[in-house]
Amino acid sequence: MSDNLDVFGLSADGTPKGASFTTGTVYQVDVPGRRVQVGVQGGTVWLPANAARYKPGGACRVLLDQVSPKPALVLGAVDVLDSSMLGQVVSGTSGTLVVAIDASGTTYTVPAPTGTYTPTQSAWLSLSDWGVPIVAFAPNSTVLNLIGTPTTPPTVPTTTTATATIGPQVTGTWRSSVSRWDQWNPNRYGLGATPIYQGNAYGSGPLAGFAGYGNQVVNLAAISIQSITMTARKGADGNSAALTVQGSASGSRPGGAPSSTGDTASTASIGSGGAGSLAFTSNMREAFRTGTAKGLVAVGGDYGGFGGFGTPGSFVLTVKYTRNI
Repeated sequence: MSDNLDVFGLSADGTPKGASFTTGTVYQVDVPGRRVQVGVQGGTVWLPANAARYKPGGACRVLLDQVSPKPALVLGAVDVLDSSMLGQVVSGTSGTLVVAIDASGTTYTVPAPTGTYTPTQSAWLSLSDWGVPIVAFAPNSTVLNLIGTPTTPPTVPTTTTATATIGPQVTGTWRSSVSRWDQWNPNRYGLGATPIYQGNAYGSGPLAGFAGYGNQVVNLAAISIQSITMTARKGADGNSAALTVQGSASGSRPGGAPSSTGDTASTASIGSGGAGSLAFTSNMREAFRTGTAKGLVAVGGDYGGFGGFGTPGSFVLTVKYTRNI
């Protein structure tokens, strides 16, 4: 049997066929704008809405977009105000009244063709399809005391914390004695073709290893960075060495010797074939956050080679940071 849908693809109950729904909490109703502020999916949002007698703090039915799926439309109220209800008389005694129906602080001016009313007491009110008072039709002695703290949405976080794992995009070693890159044991000790050396031994002359990360850290758009840690994997060269690094403005391998500046961060002494970790200082973290630094240079005096690009886990940064939602 086929479904009975109208020209808009709506079923008899007014909902799209195959649609997804959720419930939200009503916070404010903008009648002229035909929209409702709802708490849904962990946040608050103004959505277009069908006419309904929405109750502040009550539940409503929310249609989800079929693609996103994000909230798209408030279909109606789950907790519905009656078509008539008691409201508090704020001012006026007869003819015209100013009334309130909830603790939001919103007041309404309505005709009161019959009866005499007492401010701070109540009136029987007829409501429109949007739950707005349209007329007072009888007084009541009940004291409602509705005017108070407005119903407001909960505070929604605007930031979140996250963790990113960022590997080097390029690595290598500058050998100053020949003024060239990757001219010292580039394929030994299981380090791959682009190892990161530091120190001076066995006739190498001064060595400066480099790791470039490009704009990967800057592109995180971090408001702040709580920590950056890094693991280095040492080659099985029979030596122990503590790796020491400084930040570099270069995010890719420069044409000449890599330059570095600022604070240093060091591992403990790492044995042959072992691994060690280090943590960036706060100044180093801020330099990477802003893009002042986009690379690292191995500046330690202990001779040793470390895995670079292509060595799993070596010179990989773990960045814990805060960003806007």
